[in-house]
Amino acid sequence: MRRLDRYVLRDFLLYCLMGILLFVGIYLIVDVFEKIDKFVDNEAAVATVVRYYLWSLPTILIQVCPLALLLASILSLGQLRRFNELTAMQGAGVSPVRIALPLLIGALLISAAAYGVGELLVPGSYRAQQRIMKVEIKGQEPEEFAGRLNIRYLGQGGNFYMVEYFDGATGSLRNVSVQELAGKEILRRIDAAAGRFERDVWLFENGHLRMFRDSVETAIRFERFATSRLREIPSDFTQPKEDPFRMSMADLARYAERVRESGGRDMKLRTDYHLRASFPLSNLIMVLLGASLSLRIVRGGNVAVGIGVTIFIGFAYYACLRAGQALGYSGTIPPILAAWIGNLLFGALGSVFFWKVTR
Repeated sequence: MRRLDRYVLRDFLLYCLMGILLFVGIYLIVDVFEKIDKFVDNEAAVATVVRYYLWSLPTILIQVCPLALLLASILSLGQLRRFNELTAMQGAGVSPVRIALPLLIGALLISAAAYGVGELLVPGSYRAQQRIMKVEIKGQEPEEFAGRLNIRYLGQGGNFYMVEYFDGATGSLRNVSVQELAGKEILRRIDAAAGRFERDVWLFENGHLRMFRDSVETAIRFERFATSRLREIPSDFTQPKEDPFRMSMADLARYAERVRESGGRDMKLRTDYHLRASFPLSNLIMVLLGASLSLRIVRGGNVAVGIGVTIFIGFAYYACLRAGQALGYSGTIPPILAAWIGNLLFGALGSVFFWKVTR
């Protein structure tokens, strides 16, 4: 790495750290004020609240990193322009593209790191954060021991469970109905007063087994019925409903497959799946936009101007992202296009600006 690259990259990384601290701080302040009533009403200890927000950091960092990189690229190159260092570099034969190259490479590496954090850290940290809120702050029972009412659970192979009550302590079900589906067609249904899991087999008591074939229903009354066709285990019913945007791509793909097997619409899940891949790349696109604006349009390294431009572009990008997400959820456009439409539009805009810089 040349000395010039190190010089440009050093300022960029310093401003990036400043931007991350700024936007994370704003996020935390807003979130604390939103949840302050919960903390006070439940007399939460300061240490518990701190741990709650420490577990939220991976999610927050991924969300604010594009804004921090946009601000860093505008301010670092703007500072060079303010003191005529860009003019001196270009006078020495260094092109604008070569000047911005360390920033683009750095942004690409940060995009890869953001993807890794989203896949490896965010799902687990989100579950830990939710557990602290429910168990340690609100004083609720842990999910694995708590009883749950009115469960609707989509299992593997198109199995759909409707459970009136799940006893987390014993792992038993009460007033349960299990539908075995093939697409939108019901193959058979188990209705039972109780069910429990023993030695890899589900045992149901006092109910009916209904089988459906060629529009004909056959019902068999049973006192005890055992089946190994159901692949779910009691711990599956203890899992809280997760936010798809905080699930890993592998988990999203598996859940979307279950929804398809049961004949449900998976447009929302497939849109979220592609968003998990597209959103980290916004870091590179924001640096491309910031570098082209700073080299061509935005003059000086004024922090207030940089923050204003960052907020404006960031708001426009997130608005475009949400609009595409909504169109994908409704099935108006294909999920992959819905997830990538923001990157495509702003990437094209940044590329045009950058092309004009080189002319």
